[in-house]
Amino acid sequence: MSEQVLETKTPYLLYSGLLNTARMHYFRQVVKKSGLKPGSKLLDYGCGPGDMLLCAQELGIESFGIDNFERSVSMAKERGLDVVLGDSSSMPYEKKSFDVIFSQSVLEHVPDAVKLVSELKAYLKPGGTLIISTPTPGSHFWDDPTHVRPFTPKSFITLADICGLRVLEVSYVFAFLLGLKLNNSIFYKILNLLPFALGSNIIGFLKQNTES
Repeated sequence: MSEQVLETKTPYLLYSGLLNTARMHYFRQVVKKSGLKPGSKLLDYGCGPGDMLLCAQELGIESFGIDNFERSVSMAKERGLDVVLGDSSSMPYEKKSFDVIFSQSVLEHVPDAVKLVSELKAYLKPGGTLIISTPTPGSHFWDDPTHVRPFTPKSFITLADICGLRVLEVSYVFAFLLGLKLNNSIFYKILNLLPFALGSNIIGFLKQNTES
């Protein structure tokens, strides 16, 4: 009997309606907060289909993406984006070349977050900013079998300290979008008691030393 191969669906790459509008608003706010200006260089590490890159390009920012999932890279290239297939061990960029490196929903998938952040840090210009965002230990975190570990605001701050980065801001994404700074871990516990998937992602803006 022949083996039946089931096609894997990846709905997390496809967004529409209000969800897509909210995502694009979020990415624009991240770019605005980062202080990037026309002519600046941004790398999206784990770029997916390239939504962040599109937002950055709208603002005249030179944008590049890298992802280790072939479908993501293919989708991004179809949108005319400068994206390559690879990871931190095969970065085709010069070190100290980016003003901002953005990484959304990547750290929770890797076994060694310190190693990855240290590797990404090497590609920041002196004074550059690393922006990371991940889910917290919410009720749905372990529904994804590729998740290795969740993060909290405190673990973001500790991660920055270990990697020699200065914390500019760590907050919950919902608070960030409201212009607030909330980083007490009690919030993810409260959010995950709600009967709908509001989510409790956190976001961190971490600064590279100006003399690095």
